[in-house]
Amino acid sequence: MKRTLLCAATLLSMSSLGFAADLPSRAVAPAPVLLAPAFTWNGFYVGGNVGAAWSGNDNCPILNYLDHGVYVADTSFLPNCNGGNKVGVIGGLQAGYNWQFGAWVFGLEGDINWIGRNNGRGFDYPVYGNPELVYTDGPGYNLLSSNNNRPNRTTVTNHLYSWSGNGDSNTLSTIRARFGFAMDRTLFFVTGGVAFRNGGGDAFITDTATTITTNRNVWDSVARDWKPNVTTSVSTTTYSRNGNGNNVGWALGGGLEYALTENLSTKIEYMHAQFGNGGNFYSSGIVDDCIGFFGDRKNSVDIVRVGLNYRFVSAPPAAVLARY
Repeated sequence: MKRTLLCAATLLSMSSLGFAADLPSRAVAPAPVLLAPAFTWNGFYVGGNVGAAWSGNDNCPILNYLDHGVYVADTSFLPNCNGGNKVGVIGGLQAGYNWQFGAWVFGLEGDINWIGRNNGRGFDYPVYGNPELVYTDGPGYNLLSSNNNRPNRTTVTNHLYSWSGNGDSNTLSTIRARFGFAMDRTLFFVTGGVAFRNGGGDAFITDTATTITTNRNVWDSVARDWKPNVTTSVSTTTYSRNGNGNNVGWALGGGLEYALTENLSTKIEYMHAQFGNGGNFYSSGIVDDCIGFFGDRKNSVDIVRVGLNYRFVSAPPAAVLARY
């Protein structure tokens, strides 16, 4: 009897083990994976910039004579004014705010910049006058000699016109909207708005007149001839325009900005600022002066610059929790 019970217990235990082996095993849950937070351009930022700036050319002034109350252009006055622009340094500060909607970024930015340059161009244009010849007959001039075939006095006045100007530093400020497309930490943008410029735009034309007079009024008893006596006089007249004052215009440009960290970003951009062009009259300030100069003024600034911004991120985006 005992042997029978022992066999039955053994068989029951083996069948229980086989049933347990047929049950599905319980898998271990995977560990959670933390994904990097999505980058955002939202927020306020401040920064600085430095670059190069150059201005538009002034057109050549035209010499005019007052004829019966009307200025008439002197078509023989053709100076070469095609000098290139001189590039100067620009630097300043900027601040702005961005709003991001998906991949699109909208923003407002203001900046103030100091331009240090000497972009004045100039020319030296000589105009040689026609000699005025005076023949003198009378006692003491030995009319029987060959001297009678030569002028007793020759007078000529030559002019050297020099133009210079636009040589001081000024400031350039803008308030602009920005519109861009973000590819994670890279932002492509265009920008445009209003521009303000303050600084000098003076220009001067200096007329240096040199009058040379040759008189054959010294008798050389040895050579039996009239010797020349040369005298020279120089006079200077300055014609000026005044271009100082504030200018309001527009600015348009574009560039690329890249986020180095959550808080720091760097950018490179080009911008053109255009202000009002206009005619200019150069005046000597001398009463009854019958000479004047007219010219057109090109008033623009082009900028290529790099910048660094600090972005005020109050809290980084929450990490994404994912399970696989």
